[in-house]
Parts: sequence; C-alpha cells; structure tokens
Amino acid sequence: MESFLVAIHRACNLTFSRYQCLQSFFDNDWERVWNAKISEWQQSDIDTRAIQSFFSNRSKINPDQEMERLKKCGARVLRYRMPEYPESLLHIHNPPVLLFCRGILSSDYFPSISVVGSRKISRYGQRAAEFLVGRLADAGVTIVSGLAFGADTIAHRTAIEHGSRTIAVLGNGIDEIYPSANTSFAEKFLSEQQGVLLSEYLPGTEVRPEFFPVRNRIVSGLSRATIVLEAASKSGSLITAELALQQNREVFVVPGEIFSKNSSGCNTLLFQGGAMPALSGEQILQALDFRFLSSNKAVKKILPTTENETRILSAFEDFSERHIDDLLRVIELPDSVISSTISILEIKGLIRNLGNNVYAPSL
Repeated sequence: MESFLVAIHRACNLTFSRYQCLQSFFDNDWERVWNAKISEWQQSDIDTRAIQSFFSNRSKINPDQEMERLKKCGARVLRYRMPEYPESLLHIHNPPVLLFCRGILSSDYFPSISVVGSRKISRYGQRAAEFLVGRLADAGVTIVSGLAFGADTIAHRTAIEHGSRTIAVLGNGIDEIYPSANTSFAEKFLSEQQGVLLSEYLPGTEVRPEFFPVRNRIVSGLSRATIVLEAASKSGSLITAELALQQNREVFVVPGEIFSKNSSGCNTLLFQGGAMPALSGEQILQALDFRFLSSNKAVKKILPTTENETRILSAFEDFSERHIDDLLRVIELPDSVISSTISILEIKGLIRNLGNNVYAPSL
C-alpha cells in the first residue's frame, strides 16, 4: 500500500489537499487510487492539474522501484498520522503527507527548537549561535535547521558538540545532501545516531530555489520555537519566523547592531512586536517552560588551574574578544608562555579562537 502512495506522490506531487480528496473518495485504498480510471479521479474533486500530471506520468513509474530507490539511499517513509510521523506537524497548515527520513527519528528528538539565520553569518552571529544553542543543547533540546552554510551549519554542529541531537530538513531529494560540502558532516551524525535528515522530496528531486521557502514550514513546524540569529530585511529566515508565528510557535530574535544589514530583519521583527529578544539559552528555556528537561551531561565548569591561566582569562574581563597582539602587550609574561597557555585554555574550552588570532572567552 505504501509503495502506491509513494508512486502517486511521484506522479502528481501529493499535497495535503490532494491527499484528503483521494483518501476520502477511495476510502484510503491507495492501490485502487493507483489503478483508477480518469473518470474516478475527476469525481474525487481533485484539481485538474493533478489529474493531468498523474495520468501522463503513471506509465513511467513503477511503485516497487520507487521503494527500492528509497531503500538504496537508506530512507524510510513517515506517513501522515502514522506512529513515527512527528506529532507537531499534524497541526500545521499543509503538513507534508509523506516525510522521507534517513536516521532513526524517535520521541527522544523532542522537544526541539529551530535555529535559522544568514548564510554569510557574522562573527557576532556565530558567537550568539554558540552561546544560545550550546545552552539549549546542554539541556537536552534537539536543534532543527536546514543544513545550509552559515547559521544552519553552526547550529547543527554546536548541538552535536554539546551532546544533543539535530534534525536537518532538506529542500531537495532525500538521496542528496545539499550543500554537498556538508555531506561528510551529515553522514557522520547519521552514523553516530546524533541526527536525522528529513525531506518531503523523493530521490532525484533537484535543488530549486522555490523549494526552500516551502521546506521552512517543516523546520518551524517541528519545533516549539524558532530562533533567528541574523536576518537581512529580505531573508529566508524571516519567512521561517513568519511561518512559526502562523503556526502559533514562539519566535526569539537575536538583537543586532542598527548599522548591520545582517540584523536589519531581526531588529524589524522585534520592533513589530511579534518576537521576543533572545538574550540567553536560560531565558529561552524558562520562557518555553523547558526547565523540566534533564541535562545531556553533568555540566562541569572547568576552572583555571594555574596562575598564568587565571591572568590570561582576567585580561578578557572587560572585553568580548582580544587579538593575540593585544594580549601579548598587556600581560606581563613571556610571549612563549602566553601562547602555550592560550593553547591549554582552548583545549579546556575556556577560550575560543575566532580566527585571525582573535580570541574570546567561552560563554
């Protein structure tokens, strides 16, 4: 039965409204739907475009081969209202009838929060992502995003680094990871059972720009809330935020500099009053009443153990970041000692290298 449903989806793009028409008329008998005459489809009140597409494509499609293609890429079918189908998606507008899943999506993946933002994320946005997502992941929250460059990838990686899970929702066929540069990363979290890939698109579906806004309703729909890290005035992240609001989900926005184009959309969302400022992971957990969650790990604060480590950390007290040359100038220690101690502090996770020899204390 499932093979026929998948084949129908291949033939005519089985949207939720089309699914309802066919399910009602054919009494949920999808083999009968597949073999039906055009007159029966016309009586089901389904739209003419779907009828034309189905009957022009049916002869080219083999239901068993469709299932083999899914099996070959390691994907399973999550069908609307079946046990494995995410409950949170049942209550959104136009839910996906079929979700294709790589990895094991269990109840342990929920509750979840989606994180979106600019592909060309700034250093500020990156720090905000690590600060917020790190705390949420420590509390056991699953992070949902779209696996794109920039904010998405940082959110996925931070979740995994903090011992939580992640869900990546693709805007293309389930058999291909896009962007391809994230293939090894995605395959790693799949193999280590720290994440899953989801898509409503069948194998072989190419990447198309118009698929991404459609995909975003799943990103927001899977989550209790959406966090917008950075967004320009015209941004796909704002589409996700708007979808989240329409789905009666909470939206948190990282406030940005008024002169930053990357934050103009975020600041507008805050001004309009539909979103809350994202100030800390703890604030978000409390706002969503996630305080009952248990931590993924016992959080052990690693304290500096030597006087030199303490002196270097003290140099950051009034600074969010400092260049190595600045540290060498203000700390009265040999350059070699400062460099080696910084390396130790990095290993301990007490400071981070932001690139170009700029360091920041871990938050």
